[in-house]
Amino acid sequence: MSSTQPVESEWDGAKYGREESTGVIFGMEADQVIFIAVGVVLGVLVVMINGFPWGLAAAIGLLIVFGGIGIPRIKGNSLIGWARIFFRSKSRQRSGNDQFVQKDDGVEIGFTDDGEVEIVEGPEFEIMDGSVRRGDDTPRDGKNRIRPGKPVRMSLPGEFGELLVYQLPGGGAFIYDPVLKVATMVAEVMTEKAFQLNSFEEKEDRLREWVSVQSTIARIPGVDIVQLSDQTTMISGASIRHWYEEQILKAPAVTTADGETVRQAGPDVDPFMHQSLVETIMSVENQPVHDMWMAVVLSKEKLNERIVAAGGGVAGFMETALSMMGTIENAIPTSGAYVTKWHSPHTLAARTRTAFDPDSAIQVSERGEDGVAVRQAGPMYAAPRDIKTYESDGALHRTYKIAEWPHSQARLGFLDKLVFAGDFRHTVSLYIKPRDTAKALKANERDRATWSSNDKIRDKIGKQQTARKERQIQDLVQEEDEVTAGHAPLKLICVITVTAETDRELNANCADLETRAAEANLDLRVLYGQAEEGFIAGALPFGKLEV
Repeated sequence: MSSTQPVESEWDGAKYGREESTGVIFGMEADQVIFIAVGVVLGVLVVMINGFPWGLAAAIGLLIVFGGIGIPRIKGNSLIGWARIFFRSKSRQRSGNDQFVQKDDGVEIGFTDDGEVEIVEGPEFEIMDGSVRRGDDTPRDGKNRIRPGKPVRMSLPGEFGELLVYQLPGGGAFIYDPVLKVATMVAEVMTEKAFQLNSFEEKEDRLREWVSVQSTIARIPGVDIVQLSDQTTMISGASIRHWYEEQILKAPAVTTADGETVRQAGPDVDPFMHQSLVETIMSVENQPVHDMWMAVVLSKEKLNERIVAAGGGVAGFMETALSMMGTIENAIPTSGAYVTKWHSPHTLAARTRTAFDPDSAIQVSERGEDGVAVRQAGPMYAAPRDIKTYESDGALHRTYKIAEWPHSQARLGFLDKLVFAGDFRHTVSLYIKPRDTAKALKANERDRATWSSNDKIRDKIGKQQTARKERQIQDLVQEEDEVTAGHAPLKLICVITVTAETDRELNANCADLETRAAEANLDLRVLYGQAEEGFIAGALPFGKLEV
């Protein structure tokens, strides 16, 4: 009788930390501590005013009320935090800012390099019934500096309506946020081979290289956040045929004895099989596909010196972004993925448009690189439908956040349970936020000191330590060891947006996702009261994480 020996791996023992609850004292955040402190002060005043015993009884009742409100945490948030979220939501509803209706007044609002408001007569990138009318490239002046031209403002809900779109040399989109002073570039990403088809050793190699890529991107000065997304969507048979024809053109060509040049693919190999395949492709209306993108957000403040050296203003920012895009593009292939292109204003607008209106995905996919006009990227109508659902152009969206990563050791590629959760439209977005090493170590030291102080207080009042608290302390120790060993300090946040046409379909799709998450030992949490922010973070390629 033979037995299977476990394969030793360098990833053995690697675990994700629990949800943070260090807080200021006893796991309570600053707002909780302040709220309870107010209750204590009021209790003391009641005793001083009313005396004993009625003042004391009233003070005890007051402390019970304040403690009952200030201490509990529900789904990772305090009651005070939930109250703040819902108050903001209700305030937006009363003012009407929660609803977005597309306006078509023919006037675009932009900003100069100095932050002054300017009126742009119309969009620079205009789409007609046929192909897109655009110049060959973004021009440069006599000193070889970029001439950005007038931007196009994206008509999107809320604060995202301030995003301005420029075109970089080479055709890539440069999305500038004049309020936050950040810029976003979005790359289309492909993988050379499915991760699950690799052997265990190959998976380890790819994971090792991916860790290296993460560290490289995180250490690039100026990178504020990176969004990696996989979106399951539907495309038309025409798009698949277009891809198939492109592969035929890329196939090697040979010269026959008759001097004729033929390609080793398509009709030159087997015309009957080729025709049958084309007919089969065109007979299928919808095909589920996985679109992957990477959004890189750069901070203008952190890159100020380089931007000034490149000429300053938006032009200098664009020049700096171009060089950083090349660095990122060269770093990724070692992990088994590669950048196929940087999205142009039109293709980025197309991706945005189909996120708000999934029914337009087939029509938009047939346009290929022509995409959608920038000013048409937003929805015709969008608003939170209820506390956990966002509605846009007839589609319903619900967004989850991974609250707890696997408590035990996670298997390699465990997120595929969410990526391949089912044949319904959903987007899995992983956010990587680089942290300064010195600040990360300082924060770790502060959290460990807080735990130490809390333990002393617990000992004095006779409160027992729990296994959960001990695990969180171990997480802090492990974090310090990893950062000290040279690993890049990164904060990982994953959000998943599920889309459907009806409430029944949405609930069914969400149930499928939650089942797959349980299989992967993940704890998902619905973003209650943050339906719009969750949709923007989960389904749109702008690297906007406001949850």
